[in-house]
Amino acid sequence: MSKLKNTVSAVLRSLSGGSEEKKTQPIVWSERNRCSVGDVNFFATVDNSEYHAMTSNDNEFLLVKTREMIEAELECTSKIDVRNIVDIGVWQGGSVALLDSVFRPEKLVAIEYSTRELPHLDAYIDKHSRQESVRLYKGVSQADIDRFGELLDAEFGKKKIDLVIDDASHQYLETMLSFNLVFPRMSEGGIFVIEDWQWSTMEAHYNSDYFEGKEGLANLVLQCVMACACRPDIVREVIVKNHSVMVVRGEAELQSGAFDITEVARNRGEIIPLVL
Repeated sequence: MSKLKNTVSAVLRSLSGGSEEKKTQPIVWSERNRCSVGDVNFFATVDNSEYHAMTSNDNEFLLVKTREMIEAELECTSKIDVRNIVDIGVWQGGSVALLDSVFRPEKLVAIEYSTRELPHLDAYIDKHSRQESVRLYKGVSQADIDRFGELLDAEFGKKKIDLVIDDASHQYLETMLSFNLVFPRMSEGGIFVIEDWQWSTMEAHYNSDYFEGKEGLANLVLQCVMACACRPDIVREVIVKNHSVMVVRGEAELQSGAFDITEVARNRGEIIPLVL
């Protein structure tokens, strides 16, 4: 019987291209905002007074996310095989450790505008022997599409990207530029997550020095929704939560460097103006 099972497994692997289905590792929540994946611990908060006062340490990584954000994004990815990941904006490295611990991807490329040292992420990568799979580039702006594109070419080549988490500037222009760059490189059914898109609806944020006078990131969400309506072959689905948006890639062939979501999203045949 054991020999028969092994034979069946071998045939199934052959039919699927020779690779076994990848399994995610479960997140275990011990408290409302504390969780672990295997032997890696995390503290999740979006409270300014908490995440500005603490840092990732030897015992746990800091995640500037809520439990609801994490669970919604993982639920959305539960139906796809995540092998290649791009993480845009990593703060203190917690998101990289979380994504790598959960998915164990073939390649995870992370970019961060800050050049701060991230010793605990370095230690995680060394401890788990992930040097070849987890690649972190600091001092890279998500809006520097020439540099960003070079990194994607070097790390992925023609391989498709299955999951993107954008938790970087939260500004419309910068996020739109990186979306236009990365989305064409994604696999059919791949998911591009835009976090914290809702700031222009919240007085405490839109009156802040950082966001005041800027176009709302909600404009990009609207463009993705309209693109889903008029070009579902490009944007298959848009899942909107109050904290993040999951944009699902369609089957259309797209060229990175030539794709522009602002040209795709149209109403009555006209490009949609920035209104938010």
